This record gives sequence, C-alpha cells and structure tokens, in this order.
Amino acid sequence: MVNTISNTTFSLNTSIWICEDTTLFQSSKGIFFGENPLNFVVLVVILQGSLVCFTNAWLEFILMPLGETTFVSQAMAGFLMGPSVLGQFKCLKKFFFAPKPFFVCETISLLGTMIFLFSMGVKIDISMVMRTGRKTWAIGVCSFVLPLAFSIFYAFLLRQVLPPGTDIYKSLFYIAAFSSAGSFQVVANLLEDFKLLNSEVGRLAISSSMVNGVLCAIWQIIAVSRQQKIIFQDTYQSSSKWIAISLCVMVIIILCVLRPIMLWMIRRTPKGRPMKESYLVSVYVMVLGCSLFGEFIGEHYLIGPIILGLAVPEGPPLGSALVERLDTFVSVVLMPLFFLTSSAKFKLHLVDTYSFAIVQPVAFFGFLGKVIGTMLPSIYCNMPLTDALILGLIMGAQGMTHILHFQNLQYLHIIDDQSYAQMVVALMWLTAASTPIVKFMYDPTKSYLSLNRRRTIEHAPPRTILPLMACIYHEENTPPLINVLEMSNSSTESPICLYVLHLIQLTGRSAPVLIDHEASNKSVNPLKSSYSQNIRNAFKSYENQQMGNVMVKVLTSISPYETMHDEICLQAAKKRAYMLIVPFHKQCGPTQILESAQPIRALNRHLLRTAPCSVGILVERGNLISNNPLTSMSFYSVGILFVEGADDREALAYAMRMADHPNVKVTVIRLMEPRRKSRNLASRDPDGDLIHKFMVDYIHIKRHDYREEAVRDSVEMVNVIRSLEGCYDLILVGRRHQNESSLFSGLTEWIEFPELGLIADMLVSSDSTFDGSVLVVQQQNKAGIGLLDIHPENSIVKKQEPLPIVEVTVAQRRDQ
Repeated sequence: MVNTISNTTFSLNTSIWICEDTTLFQSSKGIFFGENPLNFVVLVVILQGSLVCFTNAWLEFILMPLGETTFVSQAMAGFLMGPSVLGQFKCLKKFFFAPKPFFVCETISLLGTMIFLFSMGVKIDISMVMRTGRKTWAIGVCSFVLPLAFSIFYAFLLRQVLPPGTDIYKSLFYIAAFSSAGSFQVVANLLEDFKLLNSEVGRLAISSSMVNGVLCAIWQIIAVSRQQKIIFQDTYQSSSKWIAISLCVMVIIILCVLRPIMLWMIRRTPKGRPMKESYLVSVYVMVLGCSLFGEFIGEHYLIGPIILGLAVPEGPPLGSALVERLDTFVSVVLMPLFFLTSSAKFKLHLVDTYSFAIVQPVAFFGFLGKVIGTMLPSIYCNMPLTDALILGLIMGAQGMTHILHFQNLQYLHIIDDQSYAQMVVALMWLTAASTPIVKFMYDPTKSYLSLNRRRTIEHAPPRTILPLMACIYHEENTPPLINVLEMSNSSTESPICLYVLHLIQLTGRSAPVLIDHEASNKSVNPLKSSYSQNIRNAFKSYENQQMGNVMVKVLTSISPYETMHDEICLQAAKKRAYMLIVPFHKQCGPTQILESAQPIRALNRHLLRTAPCSVGILVERGNLISNNPLTSMSFYSVGILFVEGADDREALAYAMRMADHPNVKVTVIRLMEPRRKSRNLASRDPDGDLIHKFMVDYIHIKRHDYREEAVRDSVEMVNVIRSLEGCYDLILVGRRHQNESSLFSGLTEWIEFPELGLIADMLVSSDSTFDGSVLVVQQQNKAGIGLLDIHPENSIVKKQEPLPIVEVTVAQRRDQ
C-alpha cells in the first residue's frame, strides 16, 4: 500500500490509501514470455530516469550557449517529462505515471536531494561569514532587507484590495517573503556554470550570498515556526520545546562526536594519499543517521545532512573525496529525477490570469529589490555601474533551494497549490531572463586589461626593481624555477621581486581561496596555512642566500582550472609583473617518461590569450632539474634562437639580462634567409636595433657569442635546430613569427604543441633528441585580446600595422 498526502487545508494527516499488487515489484520475464515490462516498477523507474536525463542533456546543449544555467535545463526537463506535460497523454500516463513507480521514483529523488544538499554543505566554508569585510556585509544585509521590504510593502498594498477570505490573501506575505530570499547554493552554481568563480564580481557574490543566505535562513525559520504554531496550536508549546532540545542535541553530537571522528580520519590518512573506502562509507552512514534522527524528532529530513555537511572539514582529503564521489552522479542522474517528481506538485491548469496578476508583480518586486539592494552599496564602494548591475542579477538568481522552500510551504498549507504554481512560474521566468544578461554583459578580463604603458622585459626601465610572477603546480616545479631566477641576474642595482603563485585545483569547496602567506592573518586556519610549506621554505632559503637582491613572495590559489587564468592574470596585473612564467603541461622525469595534464595545457592557452604581461612557458628538463643553486655554485649555458618579431626580441631582452650574470654564457643564433643576410645589423628596424645593442654591450665579453646561420627553407632550419643537442642548458625562443617567411612553410601541418610555436615544438616534440630546457616567450599582446593571436593553436601571425601600445592597470580593490 502507498500512503500519499492529499491537497487539503484542514489537516496534515489526511491520507489516501491505494491498494497495489506487491508482485509488481518483481522484475519482468520479458516480452517473449508474454509479459508487458511496463507493468513492473523497476523498468518504469529506469525508463523515467533515462528519459528525464536524456532530455536534460539535450536542453543543456541548446540552452547553455544562450546563457541559461543547468538549473533551468533540469527544471524544464522535469516539467516536460513529468505529469504536467507528458502525463497529460492518457496512453502514457497509465504506464509512466502509475502511483507505485512514481512514488518509488520520488523516494530515489528525495534521497538524491539529501545527498546533494549534504554535498553543498561540504563545499561551504562557514567561517567565511565571520571573515568577510564591511563591503561584503553591507551587500549581504542590503540584498536581504530591501527585497523583503519591497515585496512585503507591495503585498500589503494588494491585501487592501483583495477579498480577505481567499487563500491567496492569507498567503500573500509568505509569497513575498520567500520569493525575495537568496541562496548561496544558487549563486555558487551559477558562477560555476558561467566560469566566474575567480572573477572579482564572482568572489564578491560568493561571500555576499553567504551572509545573505544566513539571514534568509533565520528569517524563514521564524516565519515557518510561526505558521506551525497556528496549525498545531494545541500541542505546539510542549512539542516545540522538545523539538528544539532534540535539535540542539543533534547539533552537539555532530560537532562533538562526528566531526572529531572525521578529523581523526584525516589524521590517519597520509599526505597525498586517498581516503580509505571504509572512512567514506562511515560518513555516508552518518548522513543517513542524521536524516533519520531529524525525521524522528519532527524536523525536516534535510536538516541533519545539511548541518553534518557544514561540519565536514572542507577541502582535501575528506571533503574533496566526498564531493568527487557524489557530485557527478547526484547532479546528472538524481537531481533531474527530483525535478521530474516535483512537476507532480506543479499543476499548470491552476495558473490563471487573476492569480498571475497578483503573484508575479510580488515576485518581480522582490527580484527588483534584490538587484537594487545589491547595487546601492556596491556603487557606494566605487564599483562600476555595470559590475554592480551584474552582481545584483547574480544575487537575484533563484534555483533548487527556493523550490524546496516552496514545497515545504505547500506541504504545511501555508500556501495553496495555485500560489505554489505561480511562485514556480515567477522563479523560472525571472531566472531565465536575468542569467543571459550576466553571461553576455560581464567580461572578467576587463578587470586586468586597460590602456597604458607596456609591461614587457624589452620595455622595462633599467636599474629598477623587476617584478616577475611564476606559477607552480607541483613541488617538482620549484628547482627549475629557482635556476631560472638565478640566471636572471638579480643585483643591487636591479633586484628582482618574484611572486610565486602555487596553483591547487579546487575540490571539496565552492568558493575559491587566495592565501597570502606573507600577511599575518590569524584567521587562516592551520590546515590552509600548511599549503605550499615546502615551496615557501625553498624560496625563502634562496632569498636569504641572495642577501636582499631577491625578494620572493609566495601565494596559494585554490580554484578550478577552468577559471584559474582569471586569478593569475588579476594577480599579475596587481603586482605589475613584466613576465609571467608558467610550467609546460608535460613534465619529464628521470626516466624520460612524460606525464601529461590536459587541464594545465588548457590553462596555459588561456594565459597566452589574456595575460596582461609577457608570458614564458618553461619546459623543464636536463640540468635545470638536477642543479641546486642553494647548495652549490652553478654555471649555465643559454642559447637564443632569433628569427624576427616581437616575441624573439622579448626573448633576447631577457637573455641580455641573463648575460650580466658572471656564471651565465649566452649565445645568440640568428636564423636569416640569404636575401636578408646582407642587411646592416644597425638598420632602422626593431630586430636589428636590439641585435646591435647585444653585440655592442656583450660580444666583447669572451663567454658570450653571436653567430648567423643562413637558412633557405624549413629543411635547413630544422637541421640547425637539431644541431643544438647537448650544447645548452636553456634555450630561449619566441613563440610567434610572421607568416611571410619561407622558413616555416609546411611546418604547421606537423606541429604537436601549437601553444609553443613552431621552433619550440621542434625542440620538445616526442621525436626530438634535445635534452635541455626551453623557455618559450610571448611578448604582451599589443592591443588586448584577439588582435595578434586569437587562438594559441596558431603560432603564425599575419603582419600588421603598428598598433597602439597597451598596458594593464588595475584599480586597487577595496577590502571586502
């Protein structure tokens, strides 16, 4: 028998009893034995799940490019495949939406919802609420107060003209309050869908939505408790006291028993090793136990898992392991089932003109209040108007948590079925209309791209501090980078300030984190402060060894690979770096086995397109890995392959700085076509000027050398490049070259790593025998994104007219 709650406003205990054949739970013998598989529960549930997941995938494919979020596609898939649309066909309703299979499907979806909200709780760092600045608190509070005031005030005006006896009159204040609520989970998912987590607006939205979400949760608990007091007025006083005591007991057990157990699991797990399967299973049992306890004491079954999720230590190893195990299956399979079963509560025929004209303006005023409540403090804090509008639209987005609140109101008969349907309609059209504006109006790169002077090694002023930035993915990247820093000749007249950004993939949390290890921030917990410890120790030892000629500052960025380039470019612009050095995505170990990481390769390509300074991709091999300047004096042989163009000049300018180091030998090899070999080196062209400067300043020093190689075609150029094997510890090459030269004809068809350019690709490709390191240099794009190299896959660029000089300036962000 199946027990279902009827839609009555008299009692929550009214039930409908349906008799079902228990044998239908068995599996079908198949059509060849004369049985209809659609008469059996298991197959119908599988078919329902397959249809809604398939529809969701297609809608995501169609709607995501139009600026819609995954929530919109999931909700539409559930609506189309649910009883509201597909169930209207009588021939399909009989098989697909029979009571028993549908309630089994609903049970599975509710389990998925429980796991989903537990997973969201794991990703949340609740301590962020206390660490946020005044700007964040101002936005969070205003985006809570103003929409609530707007919508309730409009609801109050409506109640003056509505007949008092109607259901919509009684529930209008609740419609106003809950339609204007915010949600951290919705904001985090929207930013993740649009890859804005690392943008300035994204970071502010994450922290502000957390403040807003806490305030909304407190308000909603008060509102629902008040209505429960009215419904259960006979037993509310005694029952509510015991419910509150039991809830406090559950919280104490989670914080004082379950959380210490999880911390013990983390301590028992060696660093860098995955969590034991038994530990993860134990956490799953805790989730089910907390949900059961919540239902037992009369609370919602989701309360316990949410609190437990907030208590799970965020990040690796436990938080990240739980999220990796649960995220994909829950979001792709179980959540579409939730929207499928939720569509049964949505009755489209109840959406009439009268209720539409009442509920929709209330919801719109709540949305408008949230946008205005976000924009006012943002503009007061000197945020640009466009960014303030985008932030307001992000904060005003609605999603799955709102639907859960609406369903709870419907279950408690605080709102009727008609009001519920209207609230869902308002939620859908407001979200579907606002999110495309966010996607197409906001460009995160504008925060670090603007007009001013160049930021390149070639144009760096002499005898001043040279700011550089380097990215590190693993501790193994540290020795090669220290060797490059040693070769860069930091001196008293021209010291180097190196900003080291340790990049860690974001797993097990929603909000990206930037940790400045130099800042004395006591609010950073010990787990976060331990990040990059070995890297910090190595660079600090080198800094102390240089006695003031080198300044090293280590930062740790924890963010998704898809948006990590925004954080890197923003930091490079803030620090006014002249060059950004990043490791190549393939690492060569002692056994000469290459390890590939495609997300890092994609990140490097993003940086080549959007970096606000010159970029160097370091392919680490040979002596740069084995040499240790911390323990012994090292001698380096550096070669430069010079053809022509801005990238080659940037590589030569960097090599000229290295040439001042007494332990560095620099050799410039200029590849020239015979028809150009007779050109005067001092002719009025930028390439010739820089070559002439190198010869005047450095050729008289015996350890340095310059030679020209006449090459007529690509075959001869390849032969010259192959002759460099075993000659140099490091070779610097420019990435891009003009396409008019015959030296590169036919080579683009064989390129393996387009992001390195043709020459560097010959040195590091799988069939190359060159065993030294390579630094591939790209000079800062002259006019922002897209004018010189739209796609990093193309290393040959067309010759263009001189472009305006561009630089990056960043307005310092106010403390949040």
